[in-house]
Amino acid sequence: MIFLKKNYFSHVKNITMYRKIYTVSLLIGFVVGGYSQNKEIRQKIAEAHTPSQNKELYGKINYSKDVIITIANEKGIPLEGTTIQGNPYKAIGVDSFGKLIYRTTFNSGSRITSHVNDVAPGGVLETNLDGSGVTLGIWDGDVALNTHQEFVEGGVSRVILKDTPSPVNFDYVDNRNHATHVSGTMGAAGKIAMAKGMAPNATIVSYDWDNDVQEMRDEAKDNGLLVSNHSYGMPATDNKGNQIVEDEYFGAYEWSAASFDEITNTNPYYQPVVAAGNDGWTYPNIKPNINKNGNELILGTATAKNSIVVAAVHQVNNYTGAGSIKLAQFSSPGPTNDFRIKPDISAKGVDVYSSRFVSNGANDKYVYNSGTSMAAPAVTGIIGLWQQWSMNNRGKVYRSATLRALMAHTADEAGEAPGPDHKFGWGLINAKSGVQILKANGVGENVIISEENLIEGSVYEKDFFVEESGVNIVITIAWNDPTGNVGWSNFDESYMLKNPVLVNDLDVRVIRDGEEYFPWKLNKNFNNLIALKEDNDVDNIEKIEIEGAEEGVYTVRVNHKGVLKGGNQDFSIIVSKSDFNNLSADDFEEESIRFSIWPNPVQNELNVSVPREIDLNEVGITLFDQNGKLVKEIKRLKDYDVQIKMSELASGVYVVKVRADGLEKTERIIKK
Repeated sequence: MIFLKKNYFSHVKNITMYRKIYTVSLLIGFVVGGYSQNKEIRQKIAEAHTPSQNKELYGKINYSKDVIITIANEKGIPLEGTTIQGNPYKAIGVDSFGKLIYRTTFNSGSRITSHVNDVAPGGVLETNLDGSGVTLGIWDGDVALNTHQEFVEGGVSRVILKDTPSPVNFDYVDNRNHATHVSGTMGAAGKIAMAKGMAPNATIVSYDWDNDVQEMRDEAKDNGLLVSNHSYGMPATDNKGNQIVEDEYFGAYEWSAASFDEITNTNPYYQPVVAAGNDGWTYPNIKPNINKNGNELILGTATAKNSIVVAAVHQVNNYTGAGSIKLAQFSSPGPTNDFRIKPDISAKGVDVYSSRFVSNGANDKYVYNSGTSMAAPAVTGIIGLWQQWSMNNRGKVYRSATLRALMAHTADEAGEAPGPDHKFGWGLINAKSGVQILKANGVGENVIISEENLIEGSVYEKDFFVEESGVNIVITIAWNDPTGNVGWSNFDESYMLKNPVLVNDLDVRVIRDGEEYFPWKLNKNFNNLIALKEDNDVDNIEKIEIEGAEEGVYTVRVNHKGVLKGGNQDFSIIVSKSDFNNLSADDFEEESIRFSIWPNPVQNELNVSVPREIDLNEVGITLFDQNGKLVKEIKRLKDYDVQIKMSELASGVYVVKVRADGLEKTERIIKK
């Protein structure tokens, strides 16, 4: 068992002041009436999201048809065609280097493989998660068939079309079928049981892939969209397996990846999920990968730092260890050319049974499809379920970085060597284990989930106590890294080997009695692509695993190298033992109070909400600046929801303290 002893609390050590701020971790998020993704929660998410300050990034691809045709004719390369897998591809733009940008779609037991049935109504966890109150986004080659019987109940469809379907032709049928199949994996109702989606009651907003970046940004900022699926990307080969992408693009961080990172940085609760690609079986024809043992095949948005990139595996009926998971032959492996761990996670993508579109408009057709396209929507649906659990039980939503940390923290081990790798990412996604961590946090001291902010020059520390030797401990951090620079150097593999695209390099360590435990990091050697435990200077997910921890006090420490862009960096941290099946709330003492603070960072008004069962006469709120000076105080609350005016205060770090029932809880906030 691990727990926070009463005298072991989170603290931040400021290097210049050495002043400790003692806190008990809170879940910072949104309190919502009705606990659903309704107008109120969308508004609060919108307040936390900010307009992009890097708008020129979105203009780096020229979408002019005339320019595309001219470049194709000059180079004697095709404008469109069919990949060897039978998926249509077409040139959709020209990047700032004069290279054509192509796009193609990447085509069940998905619920069994990812343990979704365990968290669904009737499941062993009794959490009844079905996507109710959650909106899932999908951008694809065309819009989904919104009239399919899997999406319609009482004459009303849960699929909302945001773009007009294309005129009927071959590409239209294939692309609309692809979108319909992917949408079904995300949220089919299960009128045919085999086709039931991850989140069968979710609302789905469906777009085609034209203008995807701008539309994603608008949905996240204006409508509070929390997660979306993108089962498309750059095709590496044509229908004969011949390479059609420039050599230097494999594994490179380019404009489309940077655009996705820009969106997630300005919208910290929004999570795009991207298919890894299907070039795993054509690598002998791809010139730059001949000497890399068939690795580093991911392209485009699959190289983004803040996206979840999904590999495809065969169905897993009964997980008994890493050997239970078999990678699909077609699934594109990483890593990126700076040796970041991509893909991030795996899900079933072989023979997935789901809804189908046919040209005659029938609404009751189904089909088996395979591809990383089929794996990604399983992850998208699970992210939606985790947010549903939080809204239903905590009245708030998590930052996207928190859910990426949760994903990596609870993944089932996969691959030939321990730790993450370039084929499976952090392993096989496990919806059940994720919910077990969410449930245990806040009802006892065996799990820590905390959303924090690291100020430049400071060190975050948290002590935890291992009561009994032999326990395996897991510590994971994740953050939305700022958008990386894009230039010719990104395509130079020798340069990227020593100059990763990571901007804010956070580091997590665990210390006990002078011994230091390190996170996983991929070895930078294509002939030995295993994970090592050492300093990680490339990834914005870091995970430490301590096997057979001895009894005693351990300190989790998070600091950073160099400077932090923006002067600070939000990050999320999770600490627990590795046996997720033994985190029962029955073993824990209930926390006396629970309250929420939002948004953080704040600009005009800070909201503090207190549970209705608390006596308001016993609650007080104080606000201090970073020097410890009292700047605001509310001795007694008049309402359970309080707004603290912040607009007249200077930008910087402040500390909010809330006292209730004899306890004091503290949160640091950033005033913009």
